[in-house]
Parts: sequence; C-alpha cells; structure tokens
Amino acid sequence: MVFKPTPSRIHWESLFISGWIVIIDGLLLLWAMRRPVDWLKFALIFVVMASLPLLFQLLYRTWAAFTLEYWVDRNTVTVRWANVRQLIPIQDIRRMVRGGLQDVSHPRWSQWPADNLRTAQALGSVDVQMMASQPLENCLLLETSEGVFAVSPADPDAFIDAVQEHYQMEPAQRVVLEQRRATLLGGVLDRDRIGLALLGVGFLGVLALIGLLMVRYPGLPDEMIFRYSSDGLPLAVRGKNALFLLPAIGLLAWLINGVWGLWMAARKESTGAYLLWGGAIVVQICSLLALISLMP
Repeated sequence: MVFKPTPSRIHWESLFISGWIVIIDGLLLLWAMRRPVDWLKFALIFVVMASLPLLFQLLYRTWAAFTLEYWVDRNTVTVRWANVRQLIPIQDIRRMVRGGLQDVSHPRWSQWPADNLRTAQALGSVDVQMMASQPLENCLLLETSEGVFAVSPADPDAFIDAVQEHYQMEPAQRVVLEQRRATLLGGVLDRDRIGLALLGVGFLGVLALIGLLMVRYPGLPDEMIFRYSSDGLPLAVRGKNALFLLPAIGLLAWLINGVWGLWMAARKESTGAYLLWGGAIVVQICSLLALISLMP
C-alpha cells in the first residue's frame, strides 16, 4: 500500500526559485559570451559556476520533497524520497504515537525545501529521524528499538490500520532496519572529507587557471612566443588564444580523473581515487606554472 504525505506548497515554491536561478544563469552566460575576454567575463562565468552547487542542492531537495511517500507491506514500512529508501521492519515497531514531541532543533538552510527530512532533536534529548512533510509536533511517530521515526501520511488513520494489519501477519522475510540509496554513486562521498577536499581543490585550480588568463588576457600581445631554441631564438609563435589550451588541460584532467575517481570510490578503492584526484591537482599546478612562464 502506498500513502502520500500531507500536502505542502513549499516544494512548488522551491521549483519556482530553481527556475529563476536557471534563467538568471542563462542570461549571465549570454552576457559573458558577448563580452571580450577580460576580468568581467571571468567574473560572470565564476558567478554561474559558483551557483551550480547551490542549484543542484536545491533541485535535489526539491526532488526529495516531491517524491516523498510511504509504502507499507508485509515486511516493512518503506519511506521513499529521491534516491533514498528507508526500511523500517514492521515487527520492530513497538508503538505508534500521534505527535507529542516538540522539536527544539532548527533545520539548516541547505535542507530547504525538504527541511523535514533530517534528524531532529526533541525535548528530552530524543533524536528523531524525520521523514515527513510537516513539523515534528504534527507527525506520526514510529517507535522502534533502533530509534524514533517521524512520518506524516495524509491519511494517518488508514496508515495506522495498514501497519497494524500487516503486523498481525508473519513476515515473508526478515528485513533489517537500514537506509539504501538507489544510485550507483549515491553516498560515495558522504563521509569522505579527504575526497571532497581533493575534488574541491581541483575545482578551485580550474577557476585559478581560467581567472588568471582572463584577467591578463587583454594586456597580452596578439602574437606570443611559445617555444625557444637552445640559442634563445623563437621557434614557435602563435596567437594568444592558444594559451586557453592550458586551462582546458586542467579542466579535462579534473573532469576525467574526477569521474574515474568516483567510479573507484564506489568500488571502495579509496587509495586509487585519491591518487586520481591528486593527480588532477598536479596537472593543474604544472599548467599554472606553464601559463605564468608564457605570459610576459
């Protein structure tokens, strides 16, 4: 049986805001494309790139809010949102209580609009896993030996009846209380601070390469010497546009090593992933030194 959560208009508001961010980013990119290469062009591109993590987070939480629902079967109460499945074995539920707990914690801004999908702190120092569309005091509480789970079905009476009906049956199979992610890479970097740091440094390295070149680009000569002979004579003279090859190399190294590293991290090969992500940073450092040496 499938139960929808109590309706909330917040996820529609977040979808509207996400649309506006996409429109603004598109206008900034259009403006940047029509400008010559200079520091303002880089600033526009930087603003768009900086907004992408925020946009992806907002879209993910909006997806979670739209897809929240509760499945009740013979074995479990399954709470589904986005790519996550929380399994709560029916036989582990000790009792169900309507409300009765007051939330004394506050959601982080990054949890909006699905700010009731989180761990809440209730009065009496009780941690509650919230999987709802409503505040804690309006939720139905499922108490188990592993903790308390808060849900907010639109029809709580029918939900309670369904859980009680299936509780009377013998489970078809034994299920443990766990949380599953449906995607291959879901949760790969949830607890890996080293991996996140390496990917973040690599992303900053890409921005440094692009930013340095764009700031210096207007003052560079149209033709530049890229290679000298052993006697100090110029061997290769090219237009200054050729300098963009170095940031492109840094970006490709970050993208290719980043995806390859994520694949290795998903296979629990953390050392190999760190070497790939660190290697991308080394490539960016070499590209940065080459760029600095070529610019007068």
